[in-house]
Amino acid sequence: MRLFVAIDLPPETKSDIGFLRGGIPDARWIAAENSHVTLAFIGEVQSPMMMDISLALGRIKYPAFDLDIEGVGVFGSNKRPRILWAGVRPTPAINLLHQKVVTAIESVGAQVDDRRFRPHITLARVHNSPYEKVRHFLTDHALFRTNTIEVNSFTLFSSHLASSGAIYHEEVSFDLMSPVPS
Repeated sequence: MRLFVAIDLPPETKSDIGFLRGGIPDARWIAAENSHVTLAFIGEVQSPMMMDISLALGRIKYPAFDLDIEGVGVFGSNKRPRILWAGVRPTPAINLLHQKVVTAIESVGAQVDDRRFRPHITLARVHNSPYEKVRHFLTDHALFRTNTIEVNSFTLFSSHLASSGAIYHEEVSFDLMSPVPS
């Protein structure tokens, strides 16, 4: 089974992201209900390894923190964009949680995708979409933002590929600790 670790988003944030869908021909939009912030992509593993990963992730002790979603952008070049995304403001808190998740997964012998961590929410795949339409989308939604989200858990998901797109299933959710009052 294909696994990844992510921050699931609250329904109202998924709804806000859903309003971004549209306006780009040939874009393959991700269903708003599947919106998440990937912390680590693991890929294919056998069931016993999934149990080991779950146990390792369950040992992570980390405080809850706030997350801000703002702006849109692309991965790929400006002339040949591949992925359209909503931005997540990088903070020490999300970067450290990412590092803890990767360390936990690797501690049980599993591999993690080693691309540089850039927190984001994938909106669409735009390989064959007209560049001008993508550029207009980026301009029109440059000031997109949602309400600040309190992140109080992260989740191990499985992903099953289907002709309609990926189908995600929550395997295990892990609570973060209540933040220490300042």
